Amino acid sequence: MTLAVDLTGKTILICGCHKGGIGGATARQVTKAGGTVVLLDKDHETVDACAAEVRALGGTAHTMVADLYDVAACEAVIPSVLRDVGPIDGVANVVGGTTAQEWLPLDQTPTDIFWKTMQLNFAYTFFICRDAAKWWIENDRKGAIVNVGSISAKDAAPWHGPYGAAKSGVISLSRTMANEWHEFGIRANSVSPGAVMSQRVIDKSANMSDAAKNSRDASDSVIFSEPVELANAITFLLSDLASGISGQNLTVDRSLSTKFSGGARKSRKEAMQSQ
Repeated sequence: MTLAVDLTGKTILICGCHKGGIGGATARQVTKAGGTVVLLDKDHETVDACAAEVRALGGTAHTMVADLYDVAACEAVIPSVLRDVGPIDGVANVVGGTTAQEWLPLDQTPTDIFWKTMQLNFAYTFFICRDAAKWWIENDRKGAIVNVGSISAKDAAPWHGPYGAAKSGVISLSRTMANEWHEFGIRANSVSPGAVMSQRVIDKSANMSDAAKNSRDASDSVIFSEPVELANAITFLLSDLASGISGQNLTVDRSLSTKFSGGARKSRKEAMQSQ
């Protein structure tokens, strides 16, 4: 006798599906649990690559391309999915992260970078969740939401402050969703990764500015998590096994946040002197 995560008969929208990251791993795990996936990302190459992996596992994948920096595009997501695919049972909002150019002290952060970071890491989740919940409520259907936060929202986010603030917003907003929508059978949770060894993180590290590289204490070792570890948590929270869990933030970071949210850091003066 076994107890398994079962998403048979459920359709899950996954926003952000790079096959080398958390979204791609989530698509594969949801598929293995018997669910159908709707894959959304910014370009056809990304969604098609992830869809191919899902289909190779014997699963069903629908694809959608949208620029989540664009508010109008965000507001078109749920209506488009309902029109083209049909009802959904869950949403995983994975899109987010920082670019190498964003890794700056606050006093050097340009206004446009601040707003882009907030949109891609916080604001878009509001539109997607709002519209999904509105449809579930109007049609008397239950639903599950999992948003991705970060351990950078836990204490402080030196050199990536807007990102930490955005992820704090995600965690807070998820708890408010859980509070307001519980009477309709809608659950909302967040998961907070630490340093995840995804392809995008690897690429970002290779293009990090000298100032950002010099901000780190060379003696510090980062504890990396694997994308599938986050995917397992997301898949569980989307399932009925988590029926009693809502309004919670689950940290999945292999204990990284027990030492410091972003790793050991030189003082600002030391960083400037080493340039």
